Amino acid sequence: MKNRIAVQTKGRIRDALLTLLKEEQNLGMITIAALSDEAGISRRTFYRYYASKEEILTNYIASLINEYIVELKQSRLEKFEDLVVFFFNFWTQYADELSILQKAGLFSLILETSNKMIPILYPSVAAPWQIASKNQRDIVYATRYGNGGFWNVLSQWLAVDRENISVSELSSMLLNAMDSARGK
Repeated sequence: MKNRIAVQTKGRIRDALLTLLKEEQNLGMITIAALSDEAGISRRTFYRYYASKEEILTNYIASLINEYIVELKQSRLEKFEDLVVFFFNFWTQYADELSILQKAGLFSLILETSNKMIPILYPSVAAPWQIASKNQRDIVYATRYGNGGFWNVLSQWLAVDRENISVSELSSMLLNAMDSARGK
């Protein structure tokens, strides 16, 4: 029972922060008092769960990335092209939340968190497109290369073309660009 209440309270705090970010678009201007009021909790309750507003975002982003990894492992994708489609399909279900973070100038937190988590989780996802090297440095550079590209494309789409280009078209556009770069 306690765990369920804690999960619900953390969810209310996260949702309150996203609501205030959508309204304020500036994390620095949001007070813990305003955040607690929006979540319907006391400041004391807030500090029972989080040390700062930034910790809420860090935990939320890490949980999304973990969810992405779990679904990626379950998907058993055959080709790199499947990964491209999977990436955009997965993250566009959070397009509203990602747009809020983007407009608040916090989108880079997603990339930073992903850059830290993905190389560690990389060996646990068996996929035919992975690099052959087991060297951690090679894995870090390879994942940063892919991560940066995916997140930059998603960021552009959220900011400019979300209403004009479907996820399928976005995936096709990116895959065509990759094929052109490889001379196909």
